[in-house]
Amino acid sequence: MKKQMQAVSVEVADDGMVILTQQTNDLNDPDPTIHLSAEQTPLVSTWLYEAAGCATTHGDEAASETIPVRYFARGPDAEAEQLDVFCNAQGMVVLKIDDDAFIEISPAMAKRLRKQISVAIRESITDMLRPDLEA
Repeated sequence: MKKQMQAVSVEVADDGMVILTQQTNDLNDPDPTIHLSAEQTPLVSTWLYEAAGCATTHGDEAASETIPVRYFARGPDAEAEQLDVFCNAQGMVVLKIDDDAFIEISPAMAKRLRKQISVAIRESITDMLRPDLEA
């Protein structure tokens, strides 16, 4: 089965509308375009994500896998909490610490956070595997 994706372009018009265009190379018909307002784009993105099956599949998996953390806002003797990570209905990434404490960040900022965490992990592993100076 051959699968092919036509070229899709995204641009912002002078009036602030987001324009999606798919190149079809049909001489008889113009290329299809979709005009979205800035307010519509997050909602349409969520619909596309859900249609692809990523939101339901990965959202359930992420909600079921918790990350043990210590939340130090209540002092150094804080009890261990479970950190849940999921995408909410508005498309934001949520780090839920408990029922009263959570962090909500945009997907772009979550990617930056992931990059910073990856750097911290690499540095931690590098330090852990570094030979002792006394040996």
